[in-house]
Amino acid sequence: MRPFANAIMGVALTGFLLVTGATSTRAGETTPIPVPKQVVYAGQLISSNLLRDRTVPNSYLNRVSVFVSWTDVVGKVARTTLIPNRPIPTNQVVEPDVIKVNRPAILRYSTSSLRITAEVVPLNSSKVGGLVRARNSQTGIIVSGIAQADGTITAGITQ
Repeated sequence: MRPFANAIMGVALTGFLLVTGATSTRAGETTPIPVPKQVVYAGQLISSNLLRDRTVPNSYLNRVSVFVSWTDVVGKVARTTLIPNRPIPTNQVVEPDVIKVNRPAILRYSTSSLRITAEVVPLNSSKVGGLVRARNSQTGIIVSGIAQADGTITAGITQ
């Protein structure tokens, strides 16, 4: 009877270790994500001082689409009001506009042998890579180009 008792004790101990190991693993299955410290209003640029970490279970992250990295959020603009301590949905922030309507910008037109630079007044705001219509400040002619990361507008063929 003794060998049978040892076998039962071994199975019980193994089961206990599996259960306690599983619960400690479950407790460790969390991820810190960035959440607002305070209300972030629509149109407001998100900076690192507006965020803090909040730990959420990985199972939550499998069900929703929220930002999990600070670098993905900082420098973007809130589309809607973001509530403190709530995860930030990926569709609630956008890239900031590099070209703003009615704020003077530089337009660069270039072909293989000709380069023209002019000051223009954008007729629409745009993100990097977006189409911008702008009025030449001196001639009044409306031109189109592509918004660049440095805040300029490029028209024509660049080389």
